[in-house]
Amino acid sequence: MKTKPTNKGHDFTKKKKVSIWASQYPYQDIPEAYFEETFSRKNTRAVNVWSENFKLCYFNPENMETNGTMEGLIDIKQAVGACSFSTSYIVNLMSKAKQKKLENVSWVVLLFENEYSVKTTSVAKDEYLTFLGAFTYDNSADNLFEAE
Repeated sequence: MKTKPTNKGHDFTKKKKVSIWASQYPYQDIPEAYFEETFSRKNTRAVNVWSENFKLCYFNPENMETNGTMEGLIDIKQAVGACSFSTSYIVNLMSKAKQKKLENVSWVVLLFENEYSVKTTSVAKDEYLTFLGAFTYDNSADNLFEAE
């Protein structure tokens, strides 16, 4: 795992890992500026307020999935399962979600090929998102939900 600090953050790129953040903050109340991305390297790298808050030097937008609900809360398993499909890490994720009382969420962020570390950054949450963990991801594992 690359964790070499830059003046703008750390590179947590790591194959077969997925880092997951979750929120119970109402999605519609989050300012647009939180999500606005600035791109570099032929649009393969991006930064925004979220990535800066969690001390990521950049993220690859192609490796990011988000899901949630505009109103209320939904089961985290449903939110994550709808955008990752793999069962390979769901048991560990549900354990972390239970520990952090985040079984029901307004939205989630999944960053694939990334192994974020609170130990390295000392940042576990910001105003809107809480880091749940980095999990081994196997895209050949069974789907969490049956394909429709």
